[in-house]
Amino acid sequence: MTETQVPDEPVVDATRGSFKLTHVAEQNIERQAFILDVMASRPAVKTLKTWALRKLAPAVGETAVDVGSGTGEDVVAFAELVGPDGHAIGVEPSPGLRTEATRRSAGVQVEYVDGHAEALPFGDESVDVLRCERVLQHVDNPTAVVKEMTRVLRPGGRIALIDTDWATAIIHPADPDVLQRMVGYFLSESANPFSGRQLRGLLAEAGLEITGETASTWIEAQEGARQGFIAMMHLTAAQAGVITPAEADNFAQGLAEAADRGAFHMSLTMYAVSALKPRAV
Repeated sequence: MTETQVPDEPVVDATRGSFKLTHVAEQNIERQAFILDVMASRPAVKTLKTWALRKLAPAVGETAVDVGSGTGEDVVAFAELVGPDGHAIGVEPSPGLRTEATRRSAGVQVEYVDGHAEALPFGDESVDVLRCERVLQHVDNPTAVVKEMTRVLRPGGRIALIDTDWATAIIHPADPDVLQRMVGYFLSESANPFSGRQLRGLLAEAGLEITGETASTWIEAQEGARQGFIAMMHLTAAQAGVITPAEADNFAQGLAEAADRGAFHMSLTMYAVSALKPRAV
């Protein structure tokens, strides 16, 4: 998420679980938590979370930080590895999500702090391990964010970034012209929709040594034709005047009928890159 400068993201109904900082006071935390839980349950996301934790390899006594920690499951995973002598910390700008994360991790030695990716609440070279998942796509200046993450990493510290490249989305069946207008609108209104392809370059340009990279494809289940992102994109596009109400109805009906036949397809590629901060020679 952002800090002092809020990205110009598309306006989203806060009752649907908007993650915009401008909606903090009116966030529906139950809805947000539901969205995060659904995403965390997806095989592609699970695969990348497991890969990142393995590459980061938090050790006993280390300080491990999750930037944009949401409901806190990854901070809990850190706590299990760094032990009572270490520090597992989640940075989350939403007070409601920090409260929910604290509730879920009762009895576990973790800490959740208020903060934003552009100005992390840590001193220089004070963090051993840092992860950041699906945050950079919401950031206008990801270069500044990764430089800030590099600032807080100790020499020899490890970092893993996970994010989506929304240009890889494939939806079938759909009228090609209608779909192109819808996707084009979504991409143009998003802060950083191509984040996934940028991860390696952002880390390398920050002076970090790349230690691994991987990708995982999210393949939506048939019920996804009627819910989640797919259920909202045609409505949003129609409200913006990008497609007509009739085109929106035809899009939704076509996907629903395809799902009834088991022929709906939606996929999206997510990427993860790990790196370390070189030690001074």
